[in-house]
Amino acid sequence: MSIFRVKTTECRVGVVGLYNSGKTVLLTSLINHLQDYDPDRFVLGSRDTRVRKFTTLPPDDGWEAFNYAGCRDALVHGGRWPGKTRDRSQFACKFERSDWTFSDCLLKLYDLPGERIADAAMLGKDFAGWSEHILSLIANDAGYRTCCHPYLVTTATDGPEEAALLRAYKLSLANLILSFKPLVSPSTFLLDVKGQPARPDTPDALADSRFLGLGQGSEFCPLPAAIRAAQPELVARFSARYDQYVDHIVRPAVTALRSCTALVVLVDVTMLLAGGVGMYDDGKLILRDLLDILSPGEHPLFGPIARGLGKVFLPHQLRPGWITRLAFAAPKLDLVHPEDRDRMLSLTRRMVERYADSRDGLRYEFFNLSAVVSTKVLPAENGQRFLVGTPLRDAEGRKLPPGPEQRFPVSGLPDDWPTEWAPGRFTFPEVYPRMPVRKDYPPEQVNVDRLATFVID
Repeated sequence: MSIFRVKTTECRVGVVGLYNSGKTVLLTSLINHLQDYDPDRFVLGSRDTRVRKFTTLPPDDGWEAFNYAGCRDALVHGGRWPGKTRDRSQFACKFERSDWTFSDCLLKLYDLPGERIADAAMLGKDFAGWSEHILSLIANDAGYRTCCHPYLVTTATDGPEEAALLRAYKLSLANLILSFKPLVSPSTFLLDVKGQPARPDTPDALADSRFLGLGQGSEFCPLPAAIRAAQPELVARFSARYDQYVDHIVRPAVTALRSCTALVVLVDVTMLLAGGVGMYDDGKLILRDLLDILSPGEHPLFGPIARGLGKVFLPHQLRPGWITRLAFAAPKLDLVHPEDRDRMLSLTRRMVERYADSRDGLRYEFFNLSAVVSTKVLPAENGQRFLVGTPLRDAEGRKLPPGPEQRFPVSGLPDDWPTEWAPGRFTFPEVYPRMPVRKDYPPEQVNVDRLATFVID
């Protein structure tokens, strides 16, 4: 190890994905492997790399600390996967790498609720622009038109009142939630400002208990052009509430992601296949909107020069940040039979590569990974693929207590995304996590080290 470490390289890595895509599990596994580094089980850079002087730091002002200890404990002693992300959080740490001669690494990992991605399109749009964006989605998608029938009926009446509009839009968003459609905006209807998620219930019960915005008295919903023209006072109220929502919920999250040096986008291929073509289309739209807002990349000539000069002459706190590395990661590799794991990678590429390929000054790569390997593989029999694990739920979806491992069949992956498929056509198991009890012994992982090598640079 060199004693001549004269500068700090700050790596800011944002981790995003639709809800239940495994962000929390990925971060927990990554932190465990960096903190308790073992080059035989986790290779950062090369086999010869060593990590030392790992120190956890407090998060930046305005950010909650990522609860690493609690998440790991849930995997081990709770016998459950960590709870979903309920608020934006950050994990900051500092360490030395043997392959970095003159610099140590300051790593900041940003975790944001997947629900908030649905609001990304708000940034850069005023209330009218956002209304048109949502209304266009509803008008051009049969699934959304069906779910949003209460809202469409109410907006077609003469002079609808504020309460009726809000109620109808709430019922429509409730229908979207119950139909497993992820584009719910404002996203606080699905995950409120206190981090409480909407629970499965009737549309009326959800409409009674959830809010469209920051809370009661601050609610808004999209308005068609005819209503905006006929009711300017209503537009003024909704516009003011919308602006407050963007400033409080949307802008801080997007600003933080824009300041990152690398972005990890989790594309849960298993969830998209299990959820049907509608979930695929919705997920692709949300990710496209997010990348349009974040605009990763840099000027191909002047960007690298500015970054290089900043590293030499500026303290790390003052160095400009922009996303120059983009990792598309397909998680839950252990739920797919090894014969299909290359297909998982190609499906991810086919879905999202076009959103990165046209951006200058951006390096992007694709990864299929498992943050915590919780299954074992059995040989295929008569074309049927099998895995072994401890089942989390029975055939009716009821949670099971931890028990013995069982063999279960798993769907094969297609060579390409089908042109049409129904929910349930593809099935993948839900299993209990397999996490070592010993805190300094990280879980078995696949390709998390390759992902870390790419984004920590």
